[in-house]
Formats: sequence, C-alpha cells, structure tokens
Amino acid sequence: MGIMLQRSLRDPVAKIIAPFVKILIKLRISANLISTIGGVGSVCSALYFFPKGDFFLGVIWVAAFVLFDLFDGAVARASNKGVSKWGAVLDSTLDRLSDAAIFVGALLFFIKIDDRLVPLFLITAVASFMVSYIKARAESLNIVCNGGIAERSERLIIALTAYGLHGLEVDYAMAIGLWILALLSVFTMAQRMMIVYKAVK
Repeated sequence: MGIMLQRSLRDPVAKIIAPFVKILIKLRISANLISTIGGVGSVCSALYFFPKGDFFLGVIWVAAFVLFDLFDGAVARASNKGVSKWGAVLDSTLDRLSDAAIFVGALLFFIKIDDRLVPLFLITAVASFMVSYIKARAESLNIVCNGGIAERSERLIIALTAYGLHGLEVDYAMAIGLWILALLSVFTMAQRMMIVYKAVK
C-alpha cells in the first residue's frame, strides 16, 4: 500500500510543485535549508502544542512544516549540485527528530492526565522507529529495503489524522488511530525483516 500510494501521487505532486521548485532554485534556497526549516519547525510545533493538549492547532502547524519534505528532494534533484550524501543524512535525521517530537509531545500530555493510552503510545513509537531503523541498517549493508504497508508518509497521515480528530473532540479517534498505527508499524517491521532475510539468502 505504501509504495502504491507514493507512486500514484508522485507524478501529480511533482507537476504541482514544479513551478515553486524553480522559484526556490532561482532564489538560491538550498535543499538543506528547506530540510532544516521543515524539520526544526515540525519539532518545535509538536513540542509546543501537543504537550498542552492543543492537538488540532498543533496538527495544522506540524503538517505545514512536514510539507517542506515535498520540496527539499525536488530542489536537490533539480539544482546543479544534485543530491548530496550530507543532504540525505541531514534530511533523514530531521525526519527522525520530527517523528520523535510528534510522539513525545502527545505522550507528555497523556502522561500528565494519566491516560490509559500511554503504553500504546510507547509501543507505537518504538514500532514506528524500528521500521526506519531496519531500512537504515539494511542500506548500510547495501541491501535495498523499501516498501512495506506503512512507510513514513502513511504513518504520518494516520498519526496526524488521529491527533486532529482528537483535537476536534471526536470520541475514540486517538485510540483507534494509535491501534491502527501500532498494528501497521509492527506488520511493516515484519515485512522489512523478510525483505532483508530474502536478500541475504
């Protein structure tokens, strides 16, 4: 599902953002700067709004900064310098920090109100990070480990949707979203482990 969703959206999104990418390149705004603004902005937004319980407003701000991910790679590919190894590591690191802030920010709020969802938050966060870790570890061994039912984009959509609906006081939205996210993340972990297992056999 993850690969299908990303492939089906890739071309339409590329066409939409192409004019903006050209403007950014003309202004000499680097892909690394875009990555940094998006990453730092989403981290600060998540850690500011979510611990206070302002989930709907927090989702708006986080989503706005997460959208910077649409531009950094496109700018890097379209610029004369191309995609750099440093840029790839920077972008990946900021993505992980952003993911952590989204979970930690909400977790702090639910710990404060002593909610029963706290253990589920921890399970979901660990499973989500393991999905990314398995890919990174595999690639360090020169094993391509893409795919899985819930890649980062799908996990973000599910998490931010659950947060936003919770902010709008939709009953059980957070619990349902977290359960879905936890199950999909664990399943994706298993998928990626099988990808690596088959690659080394």
